[in-house]
Amino acid sequence: MEMKNLITLLILLSLGSGVSAQAVLWGGPNDPNSSFSAGLSDWTTAGLSSSVSDSSANAKWIYTANGSSQGGYSNQAGRINSPTFANGALIFDSDFLDNGGVEGNEGLGVAPSPHSGSLTSPIIDCSTFGSVAVSFYQYYQNFYSECFLEVSADSGSTWTRIRVNSLVSPGNGTTRNNHQVIDITSVAANKNGVQIRFVFDGDYYFWIIDDVTLVSLADLDLAIRQPFYSPSAYSQPKTQICQDTFRFRSTISNLGGKDQGNVVVKAEVLGTDRATVIFKDSTVLFNLGINDDDLLVPINGYFVPNNLDLGKYFIRYSLAGGSGTEFNPRDNNRIDSFEITSNQYSMAPRARGGIRANGGTAYAVAAQYKTSDCWNVNDRFIAKDAEFSLVYGAGASIKNYGVQIYLLKVKDTVDTDFSNFSAEGGVSGVSTELLSEEMFRGDDEAAYSNISVPLKDTRTQGELVLTPGTRYFLVADHQNEPDEDPATWRFHASSLEKNYTGHPYAVPVIDNAGYWFESWPEGESPFLRLNIEVISKNDDVALADNVLEVFPNPVVNQKLQYKLNFEKSTNANITIFDLNGRVLDFIAHKNVEQLNQSLLTDSYAAGQYFIRVSTNEGTRTKLFTIIKP
Repeated sequence: MEMKNLITLLILLSLGSGVSAQAVLWGGPNDPNSSFSAGLSDWTTAGLSSSVSDSSANAKWIYTANGSSQGGYSNQAGRINSPTFANGALIFDSDFLDNGGVEGNEGLGVAPSPHSGSLTSPIIDCSTFGSVAVSFYQYYQNFYSECFLEVSADSGSTWTRIRVNSLVSPGNGTTRNNHQVIDITSVAANKNGVQIRFVFDGDYYFWIIDDVTLVSLADLDLAIRQPFYSPSAYSQPKTQICQDTFRFRSTISNLGGKDQGNVVVKAEVLGTDRATVIFKDSTVLFNLGINDDDLLVPINGYFVPNNLDLGKYFIRYSLAGGSGTEFNPRDNNRIDSFEITSNQYSMAPRARGGIRANGGTAYAVAAQYKTSDCWNVNDRFIAKDAEFSLVYGAGASIKNYGVQIYLLKVKDTVDTDFSNFSAEGGVSGVSTELLSEEMFRGDDEAAYSNISVPLKDTRTQGELVLTPGTRYFLVADHQNEPDEDPATWRFHASSLEKNYTGHPYAVPVIDNAGYWFESWPEGESPFLRLNIEVISKNDDVALADNVLEVFPNPVVNQKLQYKLNFEKSTNANITIFDLNGRVLDFIAHKNVEQLNQSLLTDSYAAGQYFIRVSTNEGTRTKLFTIIKP
């Protein structure tokens, strides 16, 4: 059960729900049955089952004053961030019930897992409610468990079961302020004997509930729950992004009280000005029912960013249509972004928090980066260095703190969807090949500062040459540090800004036993960047000089002309790079013989640059100069 050591702890990260309030029919911040300010109040709890049958009665929900778990593995996972978190919440603390709050004590708690327990509301009179939904805040972390909301309209004689958190896969979880609004109109409206109950069933970690209310439903209330991030990484070099096919989908919900028709789910790629539409496509739902919650909607069209220049671009998801006035238009749009860089891969734009293994056990974070098939045998690139960042407080130091950096190649035998990837063996697993292994030892680096580690090929001790059309894992392996004083803890810097659901093993984590998981419980992206460069400024296999002509040289009017001359139809790539090997542009030409092309250089600083044409037969590289007034 090594995964139980992998509960995430985030620091310096603020999360806001951004959800508009609906009309409250029952409960509210001044009602202890809603805010749990007085503990259970009129709610009741019952233990339903345990792996030790004599302990079933102990599998109960309890009041937690600080809104967090007491479990041996999740006691540092942080507290729920509900509107009234300060006065406590209720929790089914599966971790604590199984181990009594002691790591390694599995099965020796008061109600060993797997187990289940219910939390039941008092009877609520809904006889005047024409529409009704259950609104609540939650913080849930999943190992192997299920969550249910059950509703009764006959004072508990019969129950209707609704699955909650079905999209939270094992080893993952919700945010600390996750807000749910679940329509129960079909069961509870106009009934006077309504009860609701929350049921946890399974094995670890916990489910925390707070601020439970019954609310009315607006006629029209559509929401984008979760757009799926389409690029395979937040930033990718221009030489490598050219075949990264963007596909778009979103989970959407009808939170209103009526079925809606002609609902349009749209995805757009916007330019660097955040306004110019480069691509757009949409899906029309002719009927979106009131029970359609977390409905996954794919968009048929796809986008290939092979013609984009360097810069930051945006993806806009939007939801429109239906009949009436939209109750909460703020959740009908979502904006994401991606970058095309000269030489850098990254999974997030910046670090905004930190992650570490609970209990201070060893762990490793990783990021998956892909090279493209756009380059040919003579477009050669090297993995130059890795960048990462550490986070720590005033009471900590990273003096002599060690981080092992690895670059692994995913073997070609691993399927595209990683369905046959072996999750055992850590960095020595059978599905990967070790290319580079470097050690960083801390000194006086500031928190959140960029730390650069040069990479070399462990087999040759020379430059680490990349292969086209290949998947790589950049891994940062952290040592065991079981100090119990949080002021001394060190974290790997991370971000929650991007969601890589749909990209298998995009941001995996390796536990202390060497087992791979697809991500941290909340999907954090580690701050872990890979920088690449052109391998050589010389033509190892030189093409004829007249294959590439460059003029004017020097460039004085911010426009460079290049001319290609081949004897037969040829696939040729143009690469512009600086004296340090940093790529500034990459253009793939298919089936050309003679071609005269212009290239704007207004974004380049004055100085010297290389232009290279490459084919499968060789390369020709020429130096040119840009002069500016």
